[in-house]
Amino acid sequence: MRGRLTVFLLFVLFAIGCRGQRESPSFTYKLHNAQNSQQYSSLHSMPGGALLVLVKRDEQPKQIWELLRITDWNTAQPREDKLVVDVGPNEEYYGQLNGGAQYDRNDQLLMDPGGNYLVVRLSQDTDSWDLNSGESAKPPRSVLNIIDLHGFKLLRRIEITDPLLAAGDMGFSPKGAFMVSGLQEHSSATTGGTVVRTGQYAVETLTLPGLEPQTVCRYTMVMRSQAQKPSTPEESARIDKEQDEEVEREESQRQAANKTCAPELAALGFSSLNDVRRAFTFWGRLDYNANYTVRVPADATGPWGCKFEDLSADLRYALEDCDQGRVVVFGRYRAFRVFRLADGKLIMDLKVPRSTLFGDRRVLFSGVLAARGGVTYVVLLRDGAELEGYRVP
Repeated sequence: MRGRLTVFLLFVLFAIGCRGQRESPSFTYKLHNAQNSQQYSSLHSMPGGALLVLVKRDEQPKQIWELLRITDWNTAQPREDKLVVDVGPNEEYYGQLNGGAQYDRNDQLLMDPGGNYLVVRLSQDTDSWDLNSGESAKPPRSVLNIIDLHGFKLLRRIEITDPLLAAGDMGFSPKGAFMVSGLQEHSSATTGGTVVRTGQYAVETLTLPGLEPQTVCRYTMVMRSQAQKPSTPEESARIDKEQDEEVEREESQRQAANKTCAPELAALGFSSLNDVRRAFTFWGRLDYNANYTVRVPADATGPWGCKFEDLSADLRYALEDCDQGRVVVFGRYRAFRVFRLADGKLIMDLKVPRSTLFGDRRVLFSGVLAARGGVTYVVLLRDGAELEGYRVP
């Protein structure tokens, strides 16, 4: 009897703890096309206020994507549109984020800020092309899928071997121009123990869906490196000096390239080539986000730390995913936290179950900040099956 009472009290404490750890959602919505056990999903906000659920196969190569566009998601009657797309071969690496949610390193889901087009690009052999020159470089390949967001239908699927389009940094400018920036052709030669790599770079705009290019600017970068190791202290000192000089030369070339491209980039909404990199590349977006999340205090994210997840469209809030795996009686929880960017203050701390009661299965989440009717919500996708929305105070 005493043992049963103890178990009962523990369950009561667990239930009370759960209620105390969670806020009630403003709305919930179960997807009509929920993922199955061989798939995984991610949630994205779209121009115009819609949400996009991207469903992928769990095995390699992941070729078939299901795109679910959800409109009026905070009402009693959301609308769900489905599009199945063969996005192309994917033989690149993949990893895990958010306590098990998977991602492909080379996935590019490019959204037109004007809400007209969605472009999906999957590329192969981009590392080989960027890092090697001459015969050792594999030509990059990619598949571009151009989707009409108004009719939510595939307009064009094209396989591309042009190095700039297949491997360059691609995306939409702040003014809505579809662009690509990167290495167009390169060569290398070795003279007197020095390897000289010459790269021809270009920035282009592309029409949609036709992909007719128009050159924005072109520039050349020449880089030198030593092909042999120093055998004496004197040679080592000479090589170190040459490397320092090479760093200065490369910086001068970058400045000259920025000067060449600046007038044309300004008309597209960019101030420099570095702005293009920040908008179109993973590492550049990290720099961009850091500029806005610098006010968030490190100690506010807890002893385990948090991973940046999303910025609100009006740049007022930052959403961070704190996969802490904290134990509350029997359950494990993770936290989605919202910080106000003006002062770095924590204004929401959503604790959601990371696993089932006895930890036998992980519950997967993807989260975004989304706005409807002037109100900002944290919207979470639970196990690719259900949306939960929490109003930001």
